[in-house]
Amino acid sequence: MILSFDEIASRDATEPNPNPMRKKSTIDPSWVMPAKQAKHTLQIGERLGVSEDKIIEKCKLDKAWFEIPDYQIPVEPFYALNKEIAKATGNPDLGVLVGRAAYLNIGHLLLYLSSICGSLRQWLNMMPNVLEMYGDLGKAVIVREKGTLRSEWRPLVPFSVSDRYTIDMVLSTANSILTSICLQPIAITKAQFTYPKPKDITVLTQCFGGNLVFEQPFSALYFDLSSLDYPLIAPISEVSTVAQNPWQKYVDTVAGDGFLKALRQSIVCALPTGDMTIDTVAGDLKVSRRTLQRRLSERNTNFLQEVQDLRSQMALRFLADRQLGITSIAFLLGYADSSTFSSAFKAWHGCAPSEYRR
Repeated sequence: MILSFDEIASRDATEPNPNPMRKKSTIDPSWVMPAKQAKHTLQIGERLGVSEDKIIEKCKLDKAWFEIPDYQIPVEPFYALNKEIAKATGNPDLGVLVGRAAYLNIGHLLLYLSSICGSLRQWLNMMPNVLEMYGDLGKAVIVREKGTLRSEWRPLVPFSVSDRYTIDMVLSTANSILTSICLQPIAITKAQFTYPKPKDITVLTQCFGGNLVFEQPFSALYFDLSSLDYPLIAPISEVSTVAQNPWQKYVDTVAGDGFLKALRQSIVCALPTGDMTIDTVAGDLKVSRRTLQRRLSERNTNFLQEVQDLRSQMALRFLADRQLGITSIAFLLGYADSSTFSSAFKAWHGCAPSEYRR
């Protein structure tokens, strides 16, 4: 793995955050988020007896938003949507339910990640990027704190603006991921929330365990540092084509060249972190940047060409799997968003990913 977990989470929680997220008291009109997150809320609302059409109209949503793959919607209607559905159903635990639904809808993406990661340590390098599916709602980070780890939610607005629903949604999804991806169960040792203690904490206790703390400076789930080396559950070929590992098939096309194979394997593992550079790959291979460039030049190739070839070929393989959305494919290939990936794909193959998939 290119980045060890200790490198991305070595700062102790008692130290100042080097990149604090400044919360705004109002919602920026330019903020957007994936429409599918709002769709999860609508679907849970319908299951709880709320008419989707009526709530869409009341919250000033556009039904067409949910018909366009990977569409980005304004953030403000999402906050209103949660509050209205919670009010209509009398269910203050709506966010917990929506978070579980969101987890199920990224299951296929998680299988792909499991096919290239051997342990939780490797997987945690990618988890914050997985949770960037929340767009401008905020950011999920993994932090080490005195022998424990925490999955922390850093929203762009305070609780007074978002209410508890988004907090519960994000932590519920993180909890579902953490407690399902390893062979050995990962126990959540503590869950803390920025909002006041609700009158009824039954659902929160069922989801996060008995150690719940409220009115804290940030919301987070805590789990043991020892779980870093837990092996991941590997997908089974009879259930999923993911187990055939399309990444490995690409890596193995240069099976006769040990250096090039190691390079491609390193790139494969680094891409989904979103932080890959020639220097991190060189570090993973334990060679200098200059040595890496020289050895690639001897093979009539270069680092950028290797990365682009891998992305180009893997994009075609991933698009053949219709259970993977274009945003998920963009993430797997190390792009910050689907529009950047679409532009690159068009340069490689002459059409947009959505057109190719048709």
